[in-house]
Amino acid sequence: MVFPETVIVSVTLHGSIHPEEDGEPVSTFKVPEGMRIKKISAVAPGVCNVTSETQIAKINRSITSAFKNPIQYEDVDSKLPPLIQSFKQLEKNEVIFILKDTESTISKKEKEFIRHTDKGYTVVDYLAGQPILQKRYSRSVGEGIDDANDFKINLLNVEGQPDLHSLLLTGRSGATTTRASEIEEGQYMVRLSSFVNLLQEKGVKNIVLFDFSCSDFYDMDDRTSRRTRIETKRRKLNGGKKTETRRRRKRRYNGHSKANTHSLFGKQQATRRHKHSSQRPSRTSTNA
Repeated sequence: MVFPETVIVSVTLHGSIHPEEDGEPVSTFKVPEGMRIKKISAVAPGVCNVTSETQIAKINRSITSAFKNPIQYEDVDSKLPPLIQSFKQLEKNEVIFILKDTESTISKKEKEFIRHTDKGYTVVDYLAGQPILQKRYSRSVGEGIDDANDFKINLLNVEGQPDLHSLLLTGRSGATTTRASEIEEGQYMVRLSSFVNLLQEKGVKNIVLFDFSCSDFYDMDDRTSRRTRIETKRRKLNGGKKTETRRRRKRRYNGHSKANTHSLFGKQQATRRHKHSSQRPSRTSTNA
């Protein structure tokens, strides 16, 4: 398998941000020597992406169409504005969809998602040696089997658009060390640093990372989560999507039904959030 110098990556797994073992609020790692990472994060740190899965294939096709090989890393920025604008329109549609229910049936994660849509789809550049959030990405057994685009780490400009998560899990990636670990029965996780280091081994120098996973903080109360979000923003450690709250059109999570715009919350959000929405269930955090 040949890896180009610049790789376009689309992450649609579950995602979460964990604290560092030494007591730091979030875990980070440094971009390897000789590499650059441009990270486009669907949601702000501390927020779960609750957009539905139905648009994933369309999103990946849009990204693939925008970046024709050979890709020049210096040209990527000029391609991003129309792409991001289209993603925000999908997000806006999802917000409208959520607000069709009563406020009492909108979940806490959905409210957080709506409140922070203006902070989504940020673009941050990381150079070699700079810290970046150490996210954990996972999927359960059975997820992604029937969908070539979802619950994957797709390398969109590599022949066959392989799923890096599967390559790591099965050992077919050629990685020198094991990069995947079982979170709990039936659920498998890889760290961002794991696949970044693997891509470095394969000669990749530049990663354009579209992160559609959830970015909520693992096992944090609301106050700590708010403080940590501010700190990650201050340090420019922006994160991305999917924990176990992906919003499904048929509402399979806890029987939530959609909410209605006549609540104060609904009216406020309907008037303030004119810019985003996507149609895909939430990228919730797993108990990694």
